[in-house]
Amino acid sequence: MDTEQELLIKEYSKNPICNYKMDNYNASFHEGNFICWDDINVYLIIESNIIKKYSFDWNCSNITTAAASFLSEFLIWKNVNEVLTRDYNFFIKNGLDVSKKRRRALVIWLLAVRNSIHEYLKDGKKDNFDDLLDV
Repeated sequence: MDTEQELLIKEYSKNPICNYKMDNYNASFHEGNFICWDDINVYLIIESNIIKKYSFDWNCSNITTAAASFLSEFLIWKNVNEVLTRDYNFFIKNGLDVSKKRRRALVIWLLAVRNSIHEYLKDGKKDNFDDLLDV
């Protein structure tokens, strides 16, 4: 991880955006990571398959908090089908990468978002870490 990425993680974990439990959401999901004990809840408002609003609350690491906050800027007004294609490469493309052993902490919020979308769509699918990290 380079200095710019370290600064991003520090800033977004110290001053996260979208960090609250949203009222009146129509999609949500809780995801946990038994390896590092991260827990995150995501809340979405989806209309016509477009994510209109997003928030999260957590008991997680700085990396997870930073990813959930920073990359939320790339979530609002996106079609759910586009979000369902995102994986670890999405983080790298947008300037956020970590060591191999911290990758689960980085993607856990996206995993929760994707599973929230699956439940919203009632498509019977549930993603796991391998779906996001097998790149």
